[in-house]
Amino acid sequence: MILYSFPSSPFGCKVKAVILACEQTKNIIVEEFHPWQTDTFFRKLNPLGKIPALKISADETIFDSSVICEFIMDKAGKTTALMPDKFKSLKVQALVDGMADAAVSMRYEHFFRPKHLQCEDWYDRQRLALTSGMKYLDESIDTKLNQEILFENLCVATFLSYVDLRFSNEPFRKNYEKLYRWYDGYMQKHSFLETVKAKDHPIPANITRLQK
Repeated sequence: MILYSFPSSPFGCKVKAVILACEQTKNIIVEEFHPWQTDTFFRKLNPLGKIPALKISADETIFDSSVICEFIMDKAGKTTALMPDKFKSLKVQALVDGMADAAVSMRYEHFFRPKHLQCEDWYDRQRLALTSGMKYLDESIDTKLNQEILFENLCVATFLSYVDLRFSNEPFRKNYEKLYRWYDGYMQKHSFLETVKAKDHPIPANITRLQK
């Protein structure tokens, strides 16, 4: 199987963490692919043109990180182990995916969109979704997260690695101390996750860009 992702994608990082937790590194090859690359081949794999996407056979591809994660856990027989309380796990994942959507939108608005086309009202609305979610986790950390290798913990940890990468200038660590104290402890305890943290990577030259 082939996972199409990109080193900085929070959704791809989540899937790669599940691959490690399910001991599937020998069965799934990761191929770096930026979703804005001009590539008709990838559009045939995923008509939405989004990453991550998991090619599981010559004629079948699974897309959307939440579906991919459940597929991997199911195939590895790890669903119950990683999601003993499935509703809780999926609820946390939904929250994190919403924050990731907001954070990626913020990144695209200021990094990819030309200055004269940027909308600060849009940016601020996405930032509110991000900070509201982080505040919710910070205030409910004791009931939502622990130090075990569970799906919801992997979701939050990989997402916070993206926030650290893209928004290091924001006062998030100061504003959500409990959440980041959990995160630092979790990454220290499960150091194997260092390999799937969000990382910067050169943007491919052959990408489609927004109007200048």
